[in-house]
Amino acid sequence: MSKQTLPSFKVGQIVYLIPADERRVLPAQVTEEILRRTIKGTETVWMIQIAGSAKSVPLDPEAAEYFTDMASLREAIFERTRKQVMAMLEKTEALVHEVFPAVEPIEAPIEASTNSDEATTITLSDGTKARVRI
Repeated sequence: MSKQTLPSFKVGQIVYLIPADERRVLPAQVTEEILRRTIKGTETVWMIQIAGSAKSVPLDPEAAEYFTDMASLREAIFERTRKQVMAMLEKTEALVHEVFPAVEPIEAPIEASTNSDEATTITLSDGTKARVRI
């Protein structure tokens, strides 16, 4: 169990857990507050019941990151996702520079011819011809 001090919860309160090294959110309910007084001091242990489980376990902030409201959970998940996307894009960009030589893209020339009615016919790189008035 963690020696880190947890904030005060209310029995019946819902908390949201993200287990360490996992990509899921577990809702849990605070079921019990246990106050332990020993020679070394006073410790409060919060028991929680995780959704889908029939028994209560101690809330350990070292085993899971916890949130007390949906807004802070949402913000943390969005920030975590943003960081993962940015890391993926940076790796992709580094791979492009490592694997492919730096060259200027070559654009296909556009062929143009003029007709007597002041319209210009152009041929695009895929062979499509288009009439353009200037």
